[in-house]
Amino acid sequence: MFSETVDILIENRNNAVWLTLSGSFHKQLIPGMREKFSTLIHDGNRAFVVNLEEITFIDKSAIQMFLQLLNTISGKGGELKFIFKNETVTRAFSPFSHLFSIYPDADSLSGKTFINALKRRGVILSRKTGIRISRPVAIFLLTILCGLFFSLLYIINLQNRYVKEQQIEIHHLTQWKEKSSIEISKLKDRIGPLEQLGILSDTTIKKK
Repeated sequence: MFSETVDILIENRNNAVWLTLSGSFHKQLIPGMREKFSTLIHDGNRAFVVNLEEITFIDKSAIQMFLQLLNTISGKGGELKFIFKNETVTRAFSPFSHLFSIYPDADSLSGKTFINALKRRGVILSRKTGIRISRPVAIFLLTILCGLFFSLLYIINLQNRYVKEQQIEIHHLTQWKEKSSIEISKLKDRIGPLEQLGILSDTTIKKK
């Protein structure tokens, strides 16, 4: 027999049944908890929020019970959400965190931010362990990062190619300018004596 037990507060909030649990959730308490949910579901309730923040111990078999309840409630078109961020419960739920909708507090439950969307897909925040991401979310984020990385490499490659083409064009123009200067100098040397003899007039002098 365990001296500690779970205290349960059941209330209706925003068209959902809220169950706030506190204390030690031992295996012996599972049948009673399952019966409470069965009664609530039989009464037509489909939206459930379970607050486990004040739970000090939770048996692994309780997680299996919540998985079964999740399947039952989802099969009836309902939803089951959890609120907690304490280390004890987070550690117990971590192997199945991608299956549950988990929120750190009641405020985030009603929020519609990008972070909350990730939490619903399997992100759990822990004070000591940091951030934990489910495999699908990790693959999705990794795919985005890889796409951005390769896009950046492609842009850099295009820029490098453009710079090289400009450098080649500048080199060709410089060579052409140098050759043109040499040719002009040669022509000036050839026609210089003829101009001095008066055979050719200086076309560079404008007539008035």
